[in-house]
Amino acid sequence: MPFLEKIEKTMIKVKISPEIIKKIGIEHPINNETQNVIAVIEKMDKLLSNEQLLAIMEKQGCCKSGQRDRDCKAFGFEHKDKPLAEKIKLLSGIQYMMTPRLNKDNTITVSYGGNQNGVHTGKTTCSCGQIKELKQPFSVTSAYCGCCAGHFLYHYQNALGIKLKLKEIVSSPLNTNGEKPCEFTFEIIDSKK
Repeated sequence: MPFLEKIEKTMIKVKISPEIIKKIGIEHPINNETQNVIAVIEKMDKLLSNEQLLAIMEKQGCCKSGQRDRDCKAFGFEHKDKPLAEKIKLLSGIQYMMTPRLNKDNTITVSYGGNQNGVHTGKTTCSCGQIKELKQPFSVTSAYCGCCAGHFLYHYQNALGIKLKLKEIVSSPLNTNGEKPCEFTFEIIDSKK
């Protein structure tokens, strides 16, 4: 789940102009209520290029510690000498790491669907705790999902031993009323992390 302090710091790091940051309007003191975070990301979606937006959102990923982090790092160590295509096939064996696929253009795509509180309703729902708190129905820009993509980017880099960049948020249940799953595509920047 994205936090406004981190978004603001990341905007500065990726050299977004102070004028644009001011227009995006992160108010101080910072209030991380879900609606405030969504409003900022929607302004970013309008005021920034897609490349800038993805560069900021991929840094917001949460859940970068704990068992998943240990599992991905152990996987990376255990399979470090295997070819990338083989590692990607094996990666789905790690709990909650979905089933990534290596595309012909040497990008990696991950797609997954969720359900609401363990119940499959026929629609895909968002896994983000902040979003689950919102009263239904609602629509949120798919740019919000860059945070989740950042989570996978972090863990895939550790598991696969490569450097990745978020290339595209292909689809999201947030702006499709649950009709489409979360799907992200990552570009391989360096195959030797």
